[in-house]
Amino acid sequence: FMAADLGYSNRPGGATGLPPSTYDVLDPATSNPTIALLKKKTREGQSDTRRDRVEIIGFGFHWPNASLTHSLENPLGYNPLRLGAYTRATGAGDTTGLPEQKGFSALLPSYRSRLADLLGLRYIASSVPIDQIDKSLKPGDVTFVAKTTDGFIYENPRALPRVMFAHQSVAAGFDAIAANGIWPDVDPLTTVVLDSPDANPPRDPGSARIAVYSNTRVTIESDSPDGGYVVLNDIWQPWWFATIDDVETPVLKANVLFRAVAIPPGRHTVTFTFQPLRGAVKQLLAKWTK
Repeated sequence: FMAADLGYSNRPGGATGLPPSTYDVLDPATSNPTIALLKKKTREGQSDTRRDRVEIIGFGFHWPNASLTHSLENPLGYNPLRLGAYTRATGAGDTTGLPEQKGFSALLPSYRSRLADLLGLRYIASSVPIDQIDKSLKPGDVTFVAKTTDGFIYENPRALPRVMFAHQSVAAGFDAIAANGIWPDVDPLTTVVLDSPDANPPRDPGSARIAVYSNTRVTIESDSPDGGYVVLNDIWQPWWFATIDDVETPVLKANVLFRAVAIPPGRHTVTFTFQPLRGAVKQLLAKWTK
């Protein structure tokens, strides 16, 4: 079945049977000005807490795939492992080749939203002025960066770091937040939203930094006087596991879609690892033992 599907799908078509020059933007050595500027901006902003994400909208069917060849982290585009919860929360569809294919949702109603900030969505490249895509934007909600030969690039100045240290937490129902888009009135830089209450009193602030970041392993170093939470703004999925100083610890679902680990006082190393076989077996066993 797979061989037949690939044979049929890979024949020349409206998306694949065009002149090679059409796909120049996918070439790792491309000189395309839009890609060059996005790479420059994300490289300049990267730090031991920041890994900015970008969106590429309306430039054509193949453009979202440029994120792969240029190592740009894009929350949209094709992904066979995209979670249903993520799709519902963000309004993400299969493609954003046309401006009108950009979806929004109750939880992500605009680029001026808590979820856009938590995703670290800092740069939006659009083939049309952005207010034609997000009609709820007000002056100053995003910053115009540049106009290229392809379109327009904007910056979301409120985009949050990839890793944060929260010294407080609040409990809220994630289903309700996803349905109505109403978040608890807290600062996400200091307070994490969990789906269960935390019995600990407020703590003094701490810090967290990324030591290693790869597709299947993320290592974070934290330091705090009273403990708290290391919050990683990558999508929660049950095949991710975590350790604190090589001792396994639960991966908490945080801020509706993301990951967190409860941290004791002091200096610690948190390691997240993606273990799909172990995770799948664990899920199957949990279903069989119900």
